[in-house]
Amino acid sequence: MRKKHAGSRAARSTRTDLVIRPARTEDRAALEAIAAQIWEGDDYLPRVFDEWLADPHGGFFVAELHGQVIGAAKISRLSEGEWWLQGLRVDPAYQRQGIGRVLHHFIANEVRKYGTGQVRFSTASTTSAVHQLARETGFRQELMCAILHAPALDEPPQGWRALGVEDLTRVQEWLQRSAHFERMGGSLEWNWTFYRITPSLLRERLSAGLVYGWSGTPPEGVLILNPAKPTDNPPALKIGYLDVPDAELREAARDARRLAAALGQARVRVKPPKTQVAVYAQAGFAREWEGEVWLYARDLVLTRHAEIRHETPLPPNTHD
Repeated sequence: MRKKHAGSRAARSTRTDLVIRPARTEDRAALEAIAAQIWEGDDYLPRVFDEWLADPHGGFFVAELHGQVIGAAKISRLSEGEWWLQGLRVDPAYQRQGIGRVLHHFIANEVRKYGTGQVRFSTASTTSAVHQLARETGFRQELMCAILHAPALDEPPQGWRALGVEDLTRVQEWLQRSAHFERMGGSLEWNWTFYRITPSLLRERLSAGLVYGWSGTPPEGVLILNPAKPTDNPPALKIGYLDVPDAELREAARDARRLAAALGQARVRVKPPKTQVAVYAQAGFAREWEGEVWLYARDLVLTRHAEIRHETPLPPNTHD
């Protein structure tokens, strides 16, 4: 039976019969059953279950009610001082009972135990309940990004040229003086996760041949692609970050379509800030979905705790 509490909305949604604990191998079947009911059965959680369970730098938790696993959430360390919240799931049979609120409050506070820095997460613009939870736990909105796509353009690329590791300093210099880099919070987007463009990430992408420079030498703009995965459906050239002078954005976006064709891809996908949508439209891009991806961020500071019972304590901090 659900108990009533006075006070904040977080306290009122507390379940004294709910246990949040670290995930275990034997939770796989229950989480796969939940995932099968989400996104028409195309939830990524089953594909990352083993990876999340083995992650030494973060925490993977489940919510358990009377011995039954009914939800999950994950803390991930993307780089030093950079934390990401993801995988918040509640069994549809138990939704609208405050369980998602308890999980979010728990994990938003739990991440403070992992170190210093900033924690972020993304969600769809249509998830009004999540936006309310973000405000309750001290997150601020950093970005609103559209989801765009366009067919490849079967013409030779005009401006984008491949860069290598030897161009690392030049690319960093461009980013350091770029207003767009600041607007993006110094991040690139990959599958709804926003990663800080650190020197190590940039070197990794340069080594993989996934970074292009715009026009001259040194480059007058930067294009960072995301690596393809066998599970990508449909396959496409996925842009993680595109940064050129505003006056050249239309042509640079159009040239990305040419680059896609040159690389054997039929389509291009990108999630630019919504303020750039009109320019991308002029370059032949259209919305893939009318909603948006909203990015939230918060420094690792104390917020109000939901009243949670732990079955076992969180493992000690092991990040390097």
